[in-house]
Amino acid sequence: MNHPGASFTPKRDMLRRRFSLPRALITLALIFAIPTLLACASSNEDSDVERPSDGLELVWEAWGRVSEIYASSGSLDAERAVSGSMGRVLQLVDVSPYPFLTDIGRMRGQPPSHVPGELVDLWRAGAMYSAEHPDFDPEAVAEAAVAGMLDGLGDTSAVYLDPDQYPLAKENLESSVEGSYLGIGARVVSQDDLILLFPFSSSPAEKAGIEPRDALVAVGGQSVAGETVQEIVDKVAGPEGTKVTLQIRRVGLDAPLDLDVFRGTIELPSVASQLIPGGIGYVRITRFRDNTGEQVFSALESLNQFDMLALILDLRTNPGGSSEAAQETAGQFLSDGSVFGSREDRDGERTDQLIAANDQRLDLEDLLIAVLVNEQTARDAEALAGALQDSGKAVLFGVPTFGDASTYEFVELSNGGAMYLPVSRWYIPSGELLGKSGLMPDFEVESVPENEGYGGESQFNRAYEYLDEKLPAFR
Repeated sequence: MNHPGASFTPKRDMLRRRFSLPRALITLALIFAIPTLLACASSNEDSDVERPSDGLELVWEAWGRVSEIYASSGSLDAERAVSGSMGRVLQLVDVSPYPFLTDIGRMRGQPPSHVPGELVDLWRAGAMYSAEHPDFDPEAVAEAAVAGMLDGLGDTSAVYLDPDQYPLAKENLESSVEGSYLGIGARVVSQDDLILLFPFSSSPAEKAGIEPRDALVAVGGQSVAGETVQEIVDKVAGPEGTKVTLQIRRVGLDAPLDLDVFRGTIELPSVASQLIPGGIGYVRITRFRDNTGEQVFSALESLNQFDMLALILDLRTNPGGSSEAAQETAGQFLSDGSVFGSREDRDGERTDQLIAANDQRLDLEDLLIAVLVNEQTARDAEALAGALQDSGKAVLFGVPTFGDASTYEFVELSNGGAMYLPVSRWYIPSGELLGKSGLMPDFEVESVPENEGYGGESQFNRAYEYLDEKLPAFR
């Protein structure tokens, strides 16, 4: 059987995919058409005998881990994962599915006992291809197969990270939920060949005299021309309390300025708040960081000083983050010991997540609450919205949420890479699974601009009107 053009010289770069958390990827999935085994090879191996390497061990390992711990709101579809893998590998090696897949179906003989039963056709595909192309790279194909496997799960966040991608992805995820960092407290933006600085309020950068849109020229006497934003951030970084000299150019000044900035601990804001007319408070949570619970308490405390009668809690486009922070936030509105939700692992063991006692809690028992959600309200933000809705503490305005409140973890593989997988599914307090359809708002409202109303946008305006009507007319 000849397949013209089926030469296989893949490069690792073909497998690189940029990792982002959270994003919608996929539709293909698991397949390993790879090993260096002989076609139609055989029979069951004795478990005490060292088995020969087929080059696809990574695939068998990955499937074993997925089968063991994958726990999403949907069930594990092995057929879809395997077919996705097959498709990804055939695309990589540039082989047409037909008649290749037909020929695989005609093969006889038993695969080695270490090959998972669901992946027998993948093993056969690898055996057939390797017999005709002995110079193919099983390692590269195995990585493609694992990536395709996760694509095929149909999960928008499950992803394979190769050994180069994994460390950075893990670092990025961990830093995304940290509530603080060491630095000068300024956003660095590359624009029109300039590096512009935007200092945070009350930050060391602002206190040193840096103003928004100051252009950075040099750090510690070294020019930043031609450097990337990350290179500049690394150059500015340093131990807490130490000084760094920044040279900047400011619009309206002829000469550059040298400013000494002392590095410090910068609290990352994730909460914004204000009191709007009618005694209604507004709190927006952009994501859940380690310090978000404290920031929510501070915001509510400030609003409550002005006799807040109702609250709009804005969770739109909130991707989640720290589950502990989301639970702390829920503790501002739910009583001690009440159920925030439940996590269920692959084995069906369910654990209630309870609201812990908290000294930093206001008396908000009678507060009217409207929660804003949209299709990008995900994970821990969905868990919070679901808990408030389910308990009767709040009504939801907006459109159905993203539909993914699972807990994800990195599952490391023997090649130094990792899979990012859901390891538990989430139930709201009533015991209902938060599935892929997401939370259904009590008042479904599409977001469109509006010239009238306080917020200039329909979802906010409907929530505001709802609360305003519920409150006393004279207040």
